[in-house]
Amino acid sequence: MRGSNAMTADAAHDNDSGELLFEEGIIGVPRARRFVLMERPGSPVRVLRSLDIEGFALPVVDPALVDPEYRPRLGERILEAVKLDAGCPVLLLAVAALEPAGPTVNLRAPLVINVRDRIATQVILDDRNYPLRAPLREDAESVRSAG
Repeated sequence: MRGSNAMTADAAHDNDSGELLFEEGIIGVPRARRFVLMERPGSPVRVLRSLDIEGFALPVVDPALVDPEYRPRLGERILEAVKLDAGCPVLLLAVAALEPAGPTVNLRAPLVINVRDRIATQVILDDRNYPLRAPLREDAESVRSAG
């Protein structure tokens, strides 16, 4: 299987209550393997809450809110890690952070989620065109509502 161009998708919104398995954990937190993805009504920000570490959660957003053309190339190892095959829905999410100048999003280390099998991984992209701290657009909520 060759690399694939991933597309962001809002396909997981119907499955937000189910458990996601990050077999390798989250970067820097390897024991955080089981998560639930929770919606925040009226907000483009979702919360990825750990089931393994009490109180550990990450704010995440659709990377298209920062870069509508966000389509990172995922290599074979990533596709195999989350068991993606042709036609399998994939959800990309980016970890958000609150910086002094405003909220930012890490586009270089997206979360890749196999929506069907609920298997996920976090990857560090080789493409340095994707910033570690991309500013979250002020109109992110209106972009999400239109999509």
